[in-house]
Amino acid sequence: MLAVVPRDPRITRSTVVAAAFVAAATTGCTPEPSDPSIVVLKPVATTAAPYSRIDDIALVTPDIACVIDSYEFRVHCGDRAGDVLGVFGRKGDGPGESRTLSALERGADGSVGIIDLGLNRLSFYATSGKLVSQVSMPRGFLPHKIFDQRVLGIRVEWTDQATGDGGTWIPREVDLLSGDVLWERSDLEDVADTECGKVRKGWPDGRGGFVFWACQDELVFLQHRDAKGASVVASPTYFEELPNQRDVDGYLTGIFAMGSEDYVAEYRKTPKRWFLTPEPINFDFEGRLWVATTRDRDTYSYIDVWNGQQYLGTLRIRDRLMGYDLLGTTFAALVERTPGPNGIARRAIDWYDISALDFGS
Repeated sequence: MLAVVPRDPRITRSTVVAAAFVAAATTGCTPEPSDPSIVVLKPVATTAAPYSRIDDIALVTPDIACVIDSYEFRVHCGDRAGDVLGVFGRKGDGPGESRTLSALERGADGSVGIIDLGLNRLSFYATSGKLVSQVSMPRGFLPHKIFDQRVLGIRVEWTDQATGDGGTWIPREVDLLSGDVLWERSDLEDVADTECGKVRKGWPDGRGGFVFWACQDELVFLQHRDAKGASVVASPTYFEELPNQRDVDGYLTGIFAMGSEDYVAEYRKTPKRWFLTPEPINFDFEGRLWVATTRDRDTYSYIDVWNGQQYLGTLRIRDRLMGYDLLGTTFAALVERTPGPNGIARRAIDWYDISALDFGS
């Protein structure tokens, strides 16, 4: 078991351990024997998922999830009982078609929003595959949360497209009906004093503020989206960990897609970024902050849970977490199983009931 080293002196080991024991007692979960600060979650259901290079998942209801099959330009929607409700989409530029499937978001009335960056389009479908509506989005805009008639997301200005680093991430709000920009903010590097001087992708907290990730291990809390200053908190569980072989294999896939292997040697010797990209941050039904990490992601995966800026504890789930979503008391994890003899890892959705999750805060 890799050691967890608290970095914030205000968060003591006894506080974390006590919170974890409360969580274990109230949820019926079993704490990790050698590290009682970690609570193990057990899935209540498991369903199959297609192979894909897109690691996004959207819960459209607490019992229905949709994922992307990037190789066939399709979306798969199914319920936790394992029934397939719809498999739809194809390559193209017309209605019901896509050019660059990028992400999924939960829409209204049990619909799923499909984001196509290549076509700058957000399309909504019923889970059966019926097209409900679509709207053009500003060029380069990546939506990641829908509130009523507003879409919150980011616009990225890259300075190094080959590595994906050095870009400026600008939060933006867009009108869902017209595609017009309603709000954006480009001065985040001036409102947050981070170790590396960068603020990365952010997620709305549902109360007018944002939580961003920054550098290797920092969270940036902006209490209101127009606030002049932000709080920067280092993850108390962060430790340096080099990529494992599955990390390297995944990185090689991306490098081959760009036609270059030049970065692999450097990647092997560079400690992993703590936050799981592209979607590490979410909020549960009680408003608690969930932060998916890159810790291990071989046999197990780990998610830190916060109440505002207070770290509560860490959850452990089985297998390699690729993406996740939360809706009500349901937590759905898109995972890769352990690779078989042929080196291929099956994908699946593990479903969890978090209705009794209580860290004693």
